[in-house]
Amino acid sequence: MEKRLFGAIGVAVALALIIGLSPASADRCVIPGSEADIYNPGQKAIIAWNGTHEELILSTDLYSSRRGAVFELIPLPSMPEVEKGSYGSFKAVQEIIMRRAVRGLPAPGKEFEKLEIVFHEKIGAHDITVVKASDAGELLEFVSNQAAGFGVNLRINERIREIFEDYLARGFGYWVLDVVEVGDEVRSVEPIVYRFRSDELYYPLKVSRAAEGETQITLYLITRSPVGKDLLPRGFRIASYAASKKPLSYPVSGEELKAVDPEIAKMFGGGAWFTAVIYQGSLEDLREDLEIGKSLDKRCRLIEVEVEKGVYEVGEPVRIRVNFIHLLPGCFEVMVLHHHEIRLEVIGEGGVLREWRWKTAGDFSRTVSWTPEEEGSYRIRASSWFNGRILEVQAEKVIDVRGGGLDERGDAATSLILPSLAFGGAFTALGVAIGWLAASKLGRR
Repeated sequence: MEKRLFGAIGVAVALALIIGLSPASADRCVIPGSEADIYNPGQKAIIAWNGTHEELILSTDLYSSRRGAVFELIPLPSMPEVEKGSYGSFKAVQEIIMRRAVRGLPAPGKEFEKLEIVFHEKIGAHDITVVKASDAGELLEFVSNQAAGFGVNLRINERIREIFEDYLARGFGYWVLDVVEVGDEVRSVEPIVYRFRSDELYYPLKVSRAAEGETQITLYLITRSPVGKDLLPRGFRIASYAASKKPLSYPVSGEELKAVDPEIAKMFGGGAWFTAVIYQGSLEDLREDLEIGKSLDKRCRLIEVEVEKGVYEVGEPVRIRVNFIHLLPGCFEVMVLHHHEIRLEVIGEGGVLREWRWKTAGDFSRTVSWTPEEEGSYRIRASSWFNGRILEVQAEKVIDVRGGGLDERGDAATSLILPSLAFGGAFTALGVAIGWLAASKLGRR
């Protein structure tokens, strides 16, 4: 029987190579429920990005009309660390959502000049191989050879070749080939964790167009700042609670992150921002990847710190002004009850010397005074913290403080003046003595 390419598997839905493969449908009901419940069918991924590194935790419910092998091919921007995950991570995400509710492959058959196998390991139900590639033809030939080893005949058309060439041209040189054995029972495939360096929050979607059909994708994003709907690919939207329609976008604590995955908690060193986004539609319409980097760094808040000059004397008051703009033009924020904690710090060699804190729900300005007692260089830092826990923006100024005495020229002048005074004083004393002697002689006459 002919094998066809279907959709909705793993992260990419790229190479489903068994008959009748589809995501599991779910008949469970969770109350109060949301559009992003982990029990919903389709692709599910937790994506944590701290600005330099990403952790991707993938899980999918799969079933087939008969036993077979599922091939998933995932393009990544750098060499990943790969390990077995826990479904407990997704349960922890579900708890976050509910808590805020309104009440082994064979070796390739030939040598490839531009393709290198850099990782291969059997992890639970997954047989994972990571290859480094730079040529689309060799990569597709390698994948075809692996599929043939499982008795699957891949049909590579021009559209698939164009998709592979597009990723390679954009610098995605590492590809994860994940083979999963499936049967006729619905099951959640155990999650796999990928950690890799990335300058942007990244999730491959365009590669899914290699397949055909409908899909549902749920992504749980963990970032340092909120992800606006304008940053999402076409067709994606921020999920909401079923009853209240409240968006699933809010800050989470370090303890909640630790429950999802301790390594994610280490990435942020405290709290972060949680956003659940969903897609329901045709694989054909996934024409761009989720890539949020520079656009996320374009903050919607602004903070400035000002001083009158760059050099002060010991004992001279330093006037410091902090200005905070709550929302820049063209920005919006999710309507949740919150405040911003404005912090102003004076930092010396030994750490924070003086600190001020204020709370605000809008724009804010304040001027304070600080008097340095020792010479040296000092950093004056202003920052805003969402609900006092999540850093939003910060700014710094550096000032130099010089000793309260005279400078070198003053010291030199002093060294000349003092001897002169002493010399002049000696002449004065001598003149007085001579005058006294003269007066004495006149008196004796």
